[in-house]
Amino acid sequence: MKRIFNRQRILVAAKMMIILMFLSATLPFYGGTTTSALKVLASAYNQGKEKSWESETEGQAPLPANMDYVDDSPSETVAPVQVIPLPTSGSASGGQTGPQDNQQPGSTSSPAPIPGGCPSPETSPQPGLPDPEGTGSKPTDKPSATDEPISSGTPNPGSQPNTEEGDAIPVDSGVLLQDLLNKVYRHEGEKVAYLTFDDGPTPSITSAILDILAEENIKATFFVIGNLAERYPEIVKRQYEEGHGIGNHTYTHVFKHIYKKPENFVDELIKTENVLQSILGEDKNLKLIRFPGGSFGNNLKPFREAANEAGYAYVDWNSLNGDAESVKPLSAEKLIARMKETVHGQSGLVVLMHDAPQKQTTVEALPKIIKFLKSKGYRFELLPGSR
Repeated sequence: MKRIFNRQRILVAAKMMIILMFLSATLPFYGGTTTSALKVLASAYNQGKEKSWESETEGQAPLPANMDYVDDSPSETVAPVQVIPLPTSGSASGGQTGPQDNQQPGSTSSPAPIPGGCPSPETSPQPGLPDPEGTGSKPTDKPSATDEPISSGTPNPGSQPNTEEGDAIPVDSGVLLQDLLNKVYRHEGEKVAYLTFDDGPTPSITSAILDILAEENIKATFFVIGNLAERYPEIVKRQYEEGHGIGNHTYTHVFKHIYKKPENFVDELIKTENVLQSILGEDKNLKLIRFPGGSFGNNLKPFREAANEAGYAYVDWNSLNGDAESVKPLSAEKLIARMKETVHGQSGLVVLMHDAPQKQTTVEALPKIIKFLKSKGYRFELLPGSR
């Protein structure tokens, strides 16, 4: 009887061992490797669907749309950073939407904002400006003394303006440069467009955009990510040598790090500025920045203030082509139509586009976007502080 009982115990133990071996072989989660198993599944899902800037030349793994660009190992963000809102009236940072007080930076309440919500140059406040009182109330329609439109007699906003003594305004003064940038959204007696491209450089995309701009004899401003500038310094050199503007878009573009505290944000700006100086020359004093996801909302007020105190000045946008409003790439036709929806006859037009990976349709749409803006009487300039 005892022998039979022992045999049964041995059989049960053997069966348990077989079950454990089967589970370990088929379900990595069971062995305590849930994270790596999820990564394997994510990699399998994305395999062959998307290309990263590296996969174009080195065949590395694809970069999902909800990832930040940082070194060789993208890290996930709190919310998809590719979905960018068109500023509308009613926010705390000068009448635009963006990350609200209950949202993480980079998140949006709607991936496709209503075009009609875009502020007009005649009745709406300057886009992207912080609420000076911190109340979150909607600014008045009447611009302040510092929000006066740029007249046709002012210096070229795409170059460093001159003082009465003829010397350039020091771009290391965040307050002075910020005042200039606050005025680019309105012009008096003329229509000016500022073409801007974020999240590069990307070899194939950025190079194609530069070719188009050279053919059209138009200058644009590129907001570069520091670690990508390090990786592709020759593209940054070409941008600058061909007369385009360079802006700082942080070093990693990782939201949960740069927006953890203002010190992190400023540290990344300084690191990227050092990278740009190592590429373009130590004499280059590039203080123009753009917040990843925009500078909107009371939550980012300490970050805006810290940036200004460190000598930097930021700009947002009041028009876009929508190339970051969808995780999946949109057709060139849809990008053109979206940009037309956001113009609204504004006298100062800061157009948001991207030269990130997978933005081939942005390249395809660019010539027609330029043609449309020319037909509406816009001339093209660089943003202040970008040279």
